[in-house]
Amino acid sequence: MKAFISTLPGVFDAMDGSDQVRDAFIFAAWRNVAGDQVFSRTTPLFVEEKRLVIAVTDKTWKRNLETLASQLLFKLNDAIGKSLINFIEFRVSPADILPHVGRTADGVDELPLPVEIEVSASAIRNDELRETVLKAAANCLSRRK
Repeated sequence: MKAFISTLPGVFDAMDGSDQVRDAFIFAAWRNVAGDQVFSRTTPLFVEEKRLVIAVTDKTWKRNLETLASQLLFKLNDAIGKSLINFIEFRVSPADILPHVGRTADGVDELPLPVEIEVSASAIRNDELRETVLKAAANCLSRRK
């Protein structure tokens, strides 16, 4: 996916630049920038006047993502290769969240981690380290149940 995202600036410049093409590139970049944990609880809805509207599952996610909005905005525009978005708006709209995840590779239902853990882990830049930390947290919490 990262290799695909790195091609976005050149491909976007070669396209006609229609709104649908622009939105598709922005939504693809959002998935990469947000990471698996955040992406599983969000869905890009639309872009309007350089404002990206993202549906989130609940108020806690909305509040936490709003604190990260400037970082996410920078990463998003950097991934696209140009400043197509000036603002990210988060809306609580669980009905709009697409079912991105829900089962592990072995078919076992995945228990959600507390929002605080997932948001904190999203600050870890190293993907492998972040996944390890999240798996360790999930393992620890599953033992408590």
